[in-house]
Amino acid sequence: MSNAISEEMTGSTQEIKNSWKPEIATAPLYMQVAHHLDARITNGDFAVGSLLPTENELAEALGVSRQTVRQAIGLLRNKGRLSARKGVGTRVESTEPTSGSTRFIAHSRSELFEIAAETEFVIGFREMVSAQGKLAVDLGCRPGRKFLHITGVRYPANRGKAFSWNEVYIDSRVAAAVKDVTVARRAIFHYIEEFTGEKIHEIQQDVRPIAMDADIAEKVGGKGGDLALIVNRRYYGSGRRLLEYAFQILPADRFTYTTTLRAET
Repeated sequence: MSNAISEEMTGSTQEIKNSWKPEIATAPLYMQVAHHLDARITNGDFAVGSLLPTENELAEALGVSRQTVRQAIGLLRNKGRLSARKGVGTRVESTEPTSGSTRFIAHSRSELFEIAAETEFVIGFREMVSAQGKLAVDLGCRPGRKFLHITGVRYPANRGKAFSWNEVYIDSRVAAAVKDVTVARRAIFHYIEEFTGEKIHEIQQDVRPIAMDADIAEKVGGKGGDLALIVNRRYYGSGRRLLEYAFQILPADRFTYTTTLRAET
């Protein structure tokens, strides 16, 4: 390696070291390293066609193990950001992830963002809770796990008639994502992704009809016994870690759930 290239690599690793701020409690360390490198690629710090510093150099600059760096690079390779060739190094391939890098059908995920963008979740209550009994079963987690429980009404942007009653349970390790949020104008999982740098890998959704009890009905301007839909969603990170559990109760006269089925071609 020439002196010029060595100096360039040294400067590059120093820049990585200076801008690296891990938050160990929020997401697996390799995910945080991947997010950090991903951001540097997006910002143009590592141009398409250029080589990343070696695994050893990255590990030293970030103060993590070589295995952590290797996992992070593997994740970015799966996203189409990087490629690796023996004897050459790790090459930057794209400033955008490939279309096959997400498990979501774009249509379904975008719908969640669209609803959240057109409504406002006004948070009226929050407390840290320990999942026990039925709550632990509903969350599908071990008893004693801590969650931030927030509740409130979701309104149309014009603050007209209530759109739904919402309750959300957020893993305590990422609860700081919404610590300053009193009115959410985005999906809660978007705040979590932004805070941790980790994309939600899977959303499990169940929809069923219910008759609203008097308390919930009053909150959304209905009557006890009115028909409604309850939509339960579980949001999973890497390793199928539950990051958020949420449910919405939507009065039947204010919501239509539509599914389009198309024949395979």
